[in-house]
Amino acid sequence: ALQRQLAYAAAHDALTGLANRSSFMRTMEELVDQCRLNGGEHQFMFVDLDHFKAVNDTGGHAAGDALLRRVADTLRNVLGPEEIVARLGGDEFAVILKSGDAARGPIAARSIIDAICNLNFSWDGRPHLIGASIGLAPIRAGCGEVDEIIARADAACYDAKAAGRGCVSAAPDEASR
Repeated sequence: ALQRQLAYAAAHDALTGLANRSSFMRTMEELVDQCRLNGGEHQFMFVDLDHFKAVNDTGGHAAGDALLRRVADTLRNVLGPEEIVARLGGDEFAVILKSGDAARGPIAARSIIDAICNLNFSWDGRPHLIGASIGLAPIRAGCGEVDEIIARADAACYDAKAAGRGCVSAAPDEASR
């Protein structure tokens, strides 16, 4: 039982119960390798919360932690059980859509954004409006290493924030670079 607890703790974020960064990176490596060997495609999402700092600044870290737990629950509820969800750190999350249909990425991302915008999070009687910006990048043969995929999705997320937050931006296709 102790070994199971230790294995779980090593692979999961203590605050949210989602996969942690290190276990997520191992999963990404495996998926990239599978795509190189067998083809197929998955969609990677870099999810960054909008206006999270205001929650921490006004409600303290307890408020921020409670909000991060709510966001984690929301991500789990919006996505199917086969999708991989992780907390990368701070207010940054990662999602891998295992079903490869590229058209599904923006639709799932929009569902996540809508669900997070509709959280109705309050702390000490004060409502907090938060949102999310999402960058999308494909995981497939020829897409590069894991850190390159994450960097492309992170840059696309930055573009989504620059476009006014609360939106989805897809990374340019790496084959056309």
